Amino acid sequence: MSLFVVYVPDTGHVVGAVSALGALPPGDDAGVAALVGDALPLRVPVAGGEVASLPLPARELAVHEAEDEPRVYAGPLAFGVEQVPGGRPKPALVQLATWAEGVTLTAGSLDIKVPVPDPSQDTPVLALLAEGQDVHVLAGRIAAGTDTVRLPVSVPAGTYGVLALVTGWTGVLRAVTRS
Repeated sequence: MSLFVVYVPDTGHVVGAVSALGALPPGDDAGVAALVGDALPLRVPVAGGEVASLPLPARELAVHEAEDEPRVYAGPLAFGVEQVPGGRPKPALVQLATWAEGVTLTAGSLDIKVPVPDPSQDTPVLALLAEGQDVHVLAGRIAAGTDTVRLPVSVPAGTYGVLALVTGWTGVLRAVTRS
């Protein structure tokens, strides 16, 4: 059996894992589609017993055959794929730094703040915000030496499902309220 992970190349986050016999070509679009179809839906409970769906489009994902890591099945967002510039990803998954706070929704933006800034380089960020059937895909960078990015989005007051992926940090999938 081989461990295959579906991940977001822009941030390195693992968003799903499966053990399978045989081989899928890592990084091949056909391999991603074989595992997730058109999109990989992540779900989070929001207000009133509703569930928000945050589908990650297959075109934003890649497949990687990784070394065995049993913990990835219980919490894939806690792991990342380390990418080598101009080469294939490293076989071992990386356990990402944890954080739980730092995602807030205001009248005009989704603000993401990490506990410790990277002083040497910008940090890529990808976020999805579910507004009913619509999903806002927001991308940005936390500038080197700073700890926050403000991603412009305008939504009415309410509770929304959010997926926040910050390179090097555990992915956050939770409900966020804008009052």
